[in-house]
Amino acid sequence: MKSRLLLFMAIIIGVLAVTAISFAQRTRDTADQPIKGDFKITIRNTMAGQSSQSTTMIRGLRERAETNMAMGGMNMGSVNITQCDLRRTIQVNDRSRKYLITPMDSDSGETDSSGGGSAPASGGPTTRGGVVTMTINTTDTGERKEMFGFTARHLKRTMMSQTSPDACSQNQMKMEQDGWYINLEYGLNCGGSERPPQTGRPTTPGGCRDRYQYKRTGPTKLGYPLIETTTMYGADGSAMFTRTTEVIELSRQPLDAALFDVPAGYTEAKTQQEMSSTPSMADVMTMSRQQESNPGSGQSSIVGAPANANAAARVRVGVVEFNNKTKSSVSTDSLREQLIAMLNGDGIDAIALNASSPSEAAIEAKAKQCAYILYTDVSTLKAASSGKKIGGMLGRATGVSSGDPGKSEARLDFRLIPAGSSSPTVQSSASGKDDSEQASVSAALESEAKAVASAVGKT
Repeated sequence: MKSRLLLFMAIIIGVLAVTAISFAQRTRDTADQPIKGDFKITIRNTMAGQSSQSTTMIRGLRERAETNMAMGGMNMGSVNITQCDLRRTIQVNDRSRKYLITPMDSDSGETDSSGGGSAPASGGPTTRGGVVTMTINTTDTGERKEMFGFTARHLKRTMMSQTSPDACSQNQMKMEQDGWYINLEYGLNCGGSERPPQTGRPTTPGGCRDRYQYKRTGPTKLGYPLIETTTMYGADGSAMFTRTTEVIELSRQPLDAALFDVPAGYTEAKTQQEMSSTPSMADVMTMSRQQESNPGSGQSSIVGAPANANAAARVRVGVVEFNNKTKSSVSTDSLREQLIAMLNGDGIDAIALNASSPSEAAIEAKAKQCAYILYTDVSTLKAASSGKKIGGMLGRATGVSSGDPGKSEARLDFRLIPAGSSSPTVQSSASGKDDSEQASVSAALESEAKAVASAVGKT
């Protein structure tokens, strides 16, 4: 049960990141009613029975973004401040009462000149795949209603993907969105190159590149969603998951300028290790008094602080997408989600890195304040002769199929590299052998997670 809860947590964190990028893009694309003055919007995300909340506040040339999620007795949160006027971002750790400043242009000269985005993270040649056709149909139901002082439109959208026989990925996808949308512009644009463009994953881990083409009908822009339900379907037509995003606050009241600056009494950290250090006894006592002043809340009144003041600091590890070296079809995204959930369960602050080359991974790890980068190769996937291929609907949901009778075997080669270094702290393999494919891969993932947690704990 704990492993399933942690897996849901990892998935929801990923969905939150995608949602934030999607919302910001859609709001800037629909500028009929731009927001003037101070602005605050709070969003609630619900998926698999778990809820999380994020808040964005804007005041002049500054933005504050907060994310808070409490599940399974754990409270996870983050605070990031963008100061366009000073061209810097500030990461705030309320747990250690420290902050880390990152100049926006500090990495402008470190971009991989070779165009690393076209090569897989583990190196090797890029091969041409096939064609993935995305069909997007949007329907305006004609329904309208007033929400937060705006006129909202009821729209429905269906997205389907079809792949050619020679495509790198043969996964079929269908997604439906049903929501109420308004024309709204919000978000902070500092200009310049402080936020590198996210180009997604142009290649699969094996170096194969597909070409994408789009077919659209109906309105091309949805607008900003005040409430939206997204459902993902598997190849057999059954629903894999449903997520609902709802705006619960949209206000234009004056905001305190202190929210957009370094918190009073906090200490500047020079490295991520300093940011992740355990709070002093005085800090712990302060948090306890604040908790006592707000009894029954179930969590600290400080965003990002753990409900248990004695919780240990967590070292952040950036997990690169798996490189599948086998001929079996496997959902590397799902395998990585499982590993991240296991690492979080072992006391590591594990996050996904979207980089597609080692140089990009180093830059992204620095930007996300990671102490380590973890690379994993899927080197062996053997199933019993009666077993089904890894993949399918359940494979996309958990990383592997449910497994058939008979012994299966999996081996993962991994290396844990300190950020800013090229010499691995750990370079080893993890294996699993069990009656089902899922069990064997899960055993290998668990072995890798424990090895990484042990290595990080010794440093």
